[in-house]
Amino acid sequence: MKFQIHEAIGHDATLIPAPLNTHEAAHEFTDTLARLLQVEPARVIHDEYRTAEYVWTNVTVSLPLVGEAVFSVDSRKTACEAVRLYLDNKAVPFAWAGGANVGRILAGAVVAAVRQRDAARRAERPRGGGARPLGPFRKRALGGGRLH
Repeated sequence: MKFQIHEAIGHDATLIPAPLNTHEAAHEFTDTLARLLQVEPARVIHDEYRTAEYVWTNVTVSLPLVGEAVFSVDSRKTACEAVRLYLDNKAVPFAWAGGANVGRILAGAVVAAVRQRDAARRAERPRGGGARPLGPFRKRALGGGRLH
């Protein structure tokens, strides 16, 4: 699917390497989300801020009818602790096996969270077991009630 990533990169000091290739992960994350959820991203933003001490990266993918998926990377931490994943501002758990494609793993976790959230919403909805009370327009349509 076609999408454009809008990048905002700030530098406050000499560059240090990030704990993972966030540009590659951002593309893979966005592409996998779009493919698995069958929805074209409305907006993709890749924010990055670099200082002498750390690199902070935030990738936000806005998906119509799904929500906002975000992953953040903080270079002050190592491996899995460096990456955080969110769906509509709620943390999403994920399992990261070393050497695996980070973007695909994160997208898969978001897709699982979307499906779990949607299933919970469906379970909360009341089932249509009883008859609905007839309003004045439905009574008239069914031949009851007074017509002027």
